[in-house]
Amino acid sequence: MHPMPQSQEAPNVIATVGEFFVSGGFMMWPILGCSVVVVGLAFERYLSMRKSLVLPRVVADAVIQISEGRSDVIAAGISEGQAPAARVLAAGLRRRGFPVADVERAMEDQLAKEGTHLRGNVRGIQLMAAVAPLCGLLGTVLGIATSFSAIEQSGGKNSELLAQGIGVALYTTIFGLMVAIPATLITAHLQGRVRRLLLAVDHVVSPAVEHLAARPLAHAAATTKDGSHAA
Repeated sequence: MHPMPQSQEAPNVIATVGEFFVSGGFMMWPILGCSVVVVGLAFERYLSMRKSLVLPRVVADAVIQISEGRSDVIAAGISEGQAPAARVLAAGLRRRGFPVADVERAMEDQLAKEGTHLRGNVRGIQLMAAVAPLCGLLGTVLGIATSFSAIEQSGGKNSELLAQGIGVALYTTIFGLMVAIPATLITAHLQGRVRRLLLAVDHVVSPAVEHLAARPLAHAAATTKDGSHAA
């Protein structure tokens, strides 16, 4: 009988990751910092961009109240609201009694501001997605330069130093891409989420525009029709 082959032990993942990190040199630390920033900002944005926080039910109820002519009842509560949708509706309430175009413009301007606020930390993730591979590239260039310097000092007798140095230097590029690719995907997903939330806010609050401007328009039409204030 042939002797049973001895089973090979599985590599220690923690040791492998640790050796990988150490082999990349000091430039691995800035890339690690980029990854921490990406995780922190992404976590914060996912918590802040929940639909229940951006577009709470109370805003939809307030729009119903406005459509029923009770905007005075909800004006104070909406003005104190902290949700982005509440601030958009409050901008329209502040222009109550103005022409439809003015009310609509005020709400659109506020909606644009809320979109900028929602995208704030997303830009930080996008920045880390650009910085991480650049740090990796810098580490690679520094590693190759170090390898050539070692070869020059040895008089070109040990070419293994060059191959070893290049291999170690490439670890920084690999790590940089490992951070940049997920960060880019997260950025795209969050940007899409912001667009969907803004569309949802616009869909809910836009019916209030005409009702906020309807009274003065209706009053002006009635006055003109009666001729009491006609020129």
